[in-house]
Amino acid sequence: MSVDVSGNPFVEVFFSSVAPGTSSLKIYRLSEDRQWVVRGGIGIATGVAALDFEAPFQTPATYRAEQFDALGNSLGFTDSATTSVDYAGTVVHNPLVPASLWASMHITGDSVAPLVRPTDGEMVYVEGAPVGKWIGTRRQGLRDVEVSLETQTLADANRVQAMLGTYETQQVGVLCIRTSARIRWPRTFFARGDLSEKELNVRFGGELVRFDSRMDEVEPPFPGLVTPLLTYDDLDAFGNYTAQDAGWLTYTDRDRAYELAGLSG
Repeated sequence: MSVDVSGNPFVEVFFSSVAPGTSSLKIYRLSEDRQWVVRGGIGIATGVAALDFEAPFQTPATYRAEQFDALGNSLGFTDSATTSVDYAGTVVHNPLVPASLWASMHITGDSVAPLVRPTDGEMVYVEGAPVGKWIGTRRQGLRDVEVSLETQTLADANRVQAMLGTYETQQVGVLCIRTSARIRWPRTFFARGDLSEKELNVRFGGELVRFDSRMDEVEPPFPGLVTPLLTYDDLDAFGNYTAQDAGWLTYTDRDRAYELAGLSG
């Protein structure tokens, strides 16, 4: 495992040793007493790394992978490995486009409102019983959370709006909020809610913008989908096959050259 905090922080999850006959992997992360499927780590080929942009900040995260042969039969799990993203701050991103649609933000004091995890149901009163009987669902995630975030630049403010979609581009409408702040949200908080944008000093030549919302906690959308950080166009922009062969010892090393991400423009 390796951690990169140069942009939107991520953990590179790579298993160099797998069981004989392994054709593909399904990668899991255990953090905050919850097991998550790592985005892009479903049916991933051996020798390929998954980039986990949803790992929590300053919180232990343990990774392991279930191994499958070419017929889809399970070959058991790999050994586990634990790491932590040592990043101080708050980052919000679109879960499906984490490498480009992300922004560094600041949590304001208005985000400390009461947190409610409801249990929906109905109280039923049986004739003659001294108390009612509760018939309901299991406890749910956070609901109607008061979220207040600020961006420091107009570029970040524009990216926040783009995360939820533009006139030309439809997005999933879910945000991934990760923070190291001492606040009682999940360290990896997937949330859905409409944003109310308030410019704080833009009219006076500044760039501070505030976003307020009432948000509900939701499941991560489409965990098998992610826009890759490094593309073949980036590799082609680096040079021809001769240059690539001279630059890396193996194809695996080449495919993990994340410093070339975005080189193609």
